[in-house]
Amino acid sequence: MVNVSGSDADHADLAALTAELASLRAENGRLLRLLKLTRREVAPPGPGQAGFFDEPPGLVHAGSLPEAKVAFFGAMFAARTDIYAVRWENARTGQKGWLPAVRGGWRKGVRHAERDYLPLTAKVLSAHLSGQMHVGLYPLLDGDRCWWLAADFDGSAAMLDALKLCQGCSRARRADRAGSLPVRDRRARLDLLHRSGPGRYGASSRYRVAA
Repeated sequence: MVNVSGSDADHADLAALTAELASLRAENGRLLRLLKLTRREVAPPGPGQAGFFDEPPGLVHAGSLPEAKVAFFGAMFAARTDIYAVRWENARTGQKGWLPAVRGGWRKGVRHAERDYLPLTAKVLSAHLSGQMHVGLYPLLDGDRCWWLAADFDGSAAMLDALKLCQGCSRARRADRAGSLPVRDRRARLDLLHRSGPGRYGASSRYRVAA
């Protein structure tokens, strides 16, 4: 007697996966038609490292010097270099947040002009990447421009909103690389990276920028 229950279960799982794939492809096609997007506009980005490093430090790999790896990270997430943020947490109250890094530590009541803000350097990035400290970046530059941003969308139309922003940036060539990642609970996330120069986003844009 031959036991075929395992084989039947495998066939059932395969059929379910095939049906789910067909459903996802149909939904994908519907969204493309709704937003009038071409296949090229929604194609996933190719390897982006060469675009960032046609010049030194060149391609970065596991065997690269630590300095080259830090430079790669700094270029991928380019931000203001005159300032960076550090994370704070009050163990007694449970409050936590971010504050600009200041020489001697942050003190209330000190005027802005009197604070000695610490610059974002390769040494600071290296400390962040090695786990010695937790650094926050300020991506927004003068003129409402930035090299990168991350936008979160909520609600039933989250994916559509993310795709619309992605479409607008792609057609306006504001971003060299864009990717939309659906998340659970009616949420979507959009990440934009610029290689040729910082893009400009108006202050009235309806999304949250995650530093």
